[in-house]
Amino acid sequence: MGLSNAIVAIKGNQLENIGQISEILNYFEDENLINEISGAAQFKNGWTILIDEEMVFVTEEDLLQELSEELDTEVFSFTIQSTSATYGFSYFNKDISRVFLVQDGDIITNEGDKLIQEKDLSIDKNISKNEILKIAKKISIDI
Repeated sequence: MGLSNAIVAIKGNQLENIGQISEILNYFEDENLINEISGAAQFKNGWTILIDEEMVFVTEEDLLQELSEELDTEVFSFTIQSTSATYGFSYFNKDISRVFLVQDGDIITNEGDKLIQEKDLSIDKNISKNEILKIAKKISIDI
């Protein structure tokens, strides 16, 4: 059994904005989404952390960009799925965006300028959970 983890982190305490967040992310029109998000959301180290158990939102760059714009803050997401060797992260802040995704050793997406936090890390087709977690930690997201 492999490791699976997907997180959407929104800068600042956004717990009072769960309704708006759910509305932006709710393109499936799932009536239970707001309950799922609010039940699992937590504020930690200056970031609101949302667990994406279905690994859906972490790959929806348009929705994450919209979330960043609507809340006027940074949004960082990552996915780690060791069984399928899928590793990726995205970062959005106003007009800055960065998306990187590798699946089974193939780079699927590599868009935007590298983040300062990527310096000294191996962000290439061999990326692993360690590099992604290091970027998150450099941004002050402690999982």
